[in-house]
Amino acid sequence: MTIFRPLMALLVALLLTACSASNMGQLEVDENGETVTRVYSNNSLLSSRISVPDLKQKKVGDLLYMQATLENDWKFQLDFQYKVKFFDADGFELQPEAQPWRQVVMAGRSQNNIKAIAPNPSAVRFEIWVQE
Repeated sequence: MTIFRPLMALLVALLLTACSASNMGQLEVDENGETVTRVYSNNSLLSSRISVPDLKQKKVGDLLYMQATLENDWKFQLDFQYKVKFFDADGFELQPEAQPWRQVVMAGRSQNNIKAIAPNPSAVRFEIWVQE
């Protein structure tokens, strides 16, 4: 029993570290069965000011197509770049150079729709990344 507590504490710490290390725009389902999203960034302040209230995906022909609504949760203007990264079933990023960083300026408390289409049919998921 005494070894169980430190092991559980270590497991919880690892899970929390993994959750805080990445902030992404990807569809996830929480413990209540509701869909939630996050925004990936290496800048925690920027990612805390951007949310994704709506995220959709569909197949157009044999290519994965995504549409997301980015929301500036801050009261001031945000000037940043975003990029959509597509991944295959094995987790490999598909043609990283095919999806460029795109500049966007959002007024405080505003929304902006973004769209992207996968570079090839092997894409099964995507992530939305932001940077200053």
